[in-house]
Amino acid sequence: MTLGQAALLAGLFGIPALLLWLGHRLRHRPVRWRRVFWGAVLGHSAGVVLTLVATLYPPVEWEGVPGWRDAAVHGSLLLGAALGAGVATLFPGKDRRQP
Repeated sequence: MTLGQAALLAGLFGIPALLLWLGHRLRHRPVRWRRVFWGAVLGHSAGVVLTLVATLYPPVEWEGVPGWRDAAVHGSLLLGAALGAGVATLFPGKDRRQP
């Protein structure tokens, strides 16, 4: 198994399982935790779209330059979740819940 294949499997199965586990009792977590969670969910979803577009791109077009396609297919799920969570930490928020 190559590193790219391991990254693809981790992005397809590992990240959703981790987000499912982290989302447990999300309502009772601090605001920053919720922002990181939703940032990772949105980033992973954007990575899914990028993976699908790169996978469905015609093979004739990417035959000469396989580097960008392989990176998009294998790494965009992990990178999208990590970037989404990282960007979410930059935006502090106020807790609007009633005590």
